[in-house]
Amino acid sequence: MSSTASTSSTAKPVNQPLPPPPPPPAQSSRIPVTPALLRSIFASSRTPNEERSISRIAFFRFTGFILSCMFISWTAARGRGIKSSAALLGVV
Repeated sequence: MSSTASTSSTAKPVNQPLPPPPPPPAQSSRIPVTPALLRSIFASSRTPNEERSISRIAFFRFTGFILSCMFISWTAARGRGIKSSAALLGVV
């Protein structure tokens, strides 16, 4: 039985100075990404009727959300009012 020995060599890092990092880009060269810009990008890919339909759906969903929040707040406040007045009368 013969055994063979294998040697492996690994590359050793050479100590060379790293290049300086690139300078940051000038602030004036960047285009600010605003919600209006994003909306115009997406709106440009839709027809006016599609855009009107999407806006209408978003409006009614937002209105429903606000109304449901108001209703929940109103019922919670009403429930607290009944409990506190009953406690004042000594019923509870």
